[in-house]
Amino acid sequence: MEASYLRRAGYRGRLLVEGQRGVYHVMSRTACGQYLFDDEGKAVFLEMLRKQAGFCGVDVLAYCVMGNHFHLLLAVPEDVEITDTELLRRYRLLYSEKGCPPSSASPTVLAKLLEANDEEGQALRGRILARMHDLSVFMRELKQRFGIWYNHRYQNKGTIWAKRFTSVVVESSREALTTVAAYIDLNPVRAELVDDPEDYAFSSFGAAMRESRKARAGYQAVFCGEVTWSALLPDYRGILYGKGMMSKGSIGKDQGRIAPERADRVLSKEGKLPLSDVLRARVRYFTAGTAIGSDAFLLSVGGQWSERHGLDRKRHAYPMRCAEWGGLRSFRNLQVDPVELTSLN
Repeated sequence: MEASYLRRAGYRGRLLVEGQRGVYHVMSRTACGQYLFDDEGKAVFLEMLRKQAGFCGVDVLAYCVMGNHFHLLLAVPEDVEITDTELLRRYRLLYSEKGCPPSSASPTVLAKLLEANDEEGQALRGRILARMHDLSVFMRELKQRFGIWYNHRYQNKGTIWAKRFTSVVVESSREALTTVAAYIDLNPVRAELVDDPEDYAFSSFGAAMRESRKARAGYQAVFCGEVTWSALLPDYRGILYGKGMMSKGSIGKDQGRIAPERADRVLSKEGKLPLSDVLRARVRYFTAGTAIGSDAFLLSVGGQWSERHGLDRKRHAYPMRCAEWGGLRSFRNLQVDPVELTSLN
C-alpha cells in the first residue's frame, strides 16, 4: 500500500490486527542517525524492554539493538481479563516504592485502592489496563522511558528519536516468523560488527546462544512452539547461513554481506537470490510492506482493513521480488528497491 493511497483513502492511523493476537516487526531509529546506543545504553534499553513487555503483556520473540536503531519482533495478545493480583504484579515491574514518579501511584497505594474497589480505584484500574495489550502504547512508553534515561545520563535535551516507529504485520506462521527473525538477527552481520550473529551480545540470538531461557522461548514461539530449542537450532542456523549447522568461526564465504556484483548479475537476468543472501541486504518488505504472510493471511487481514477503514483494494497480496521467498507475499506492492542492493556497498 503506497502512502499516497492511504492519504487518498483518508486513513492516517496504523494498520493493526484487531480482535486477535497480532505479530509485528517493529523498527525505530535515532534522530539524524546518531549512534546514541553504546554498550551501556543497549543494556539499559534491553532491561527497559523486558519490564515494559512484562507490564503490557507483550511477548518479545526476537530483538536486536544497534548503535542507531533497533528491531523487535513482538506478539501482542488480544485483550484478556486481568485480575487485580496480576495487574499489581505487572505494575511493580515498572514502579518501585521509592522510584515511583510523583504522577503515578506507588504499588502500595495502588494495592489499597484496588482492595477498596471504590470509584477512585476503578478509575485508576481502567487507566492502567488501557496501557496494556496495545502496540502503540507499548512503543511510546518504551521510547519515552529510554529517552528520559538517556537525557539524564548525558545531560541532553530534546527527543533522541527520528520519528514514530515503523511496523509491519507478520503472519503467525513458521515461514514468516523465522524469515523475519533471521533478518533481525543478521543486522550486526550486515553492519560488519561480527562474523557470526551469535557473537553479538545485544540480540536475542546472541542471548539464546548464551543460554537465556527467555530468548530461547522466543525462538520456540517463532517456530510456533513445535520444537525445542536444541531441535530448532540446526534449522534456524540453516536460514541464517544458507546451510546446515555450523560451528563458530566456520562461516567462511558466508560472512558479511553478499557481493553487490553477484547480486546485480543474478537480478539483471531476472533471477532470484537465495534467501540467506538477501537477508544480508536491507529488505524493505520487512519495514514498508505493511504486512507479510501467505495469500490466505493477507486476504483475511486486507479484507478486515478494507471493511474497517474503507480501503478500496482489489488485491491484497503481491509476490515478493528478488529472492526465493517461498509462500511469503507482501500486502504492499513495492516497485522501487524492495531489496536495497545499494546498502550492500
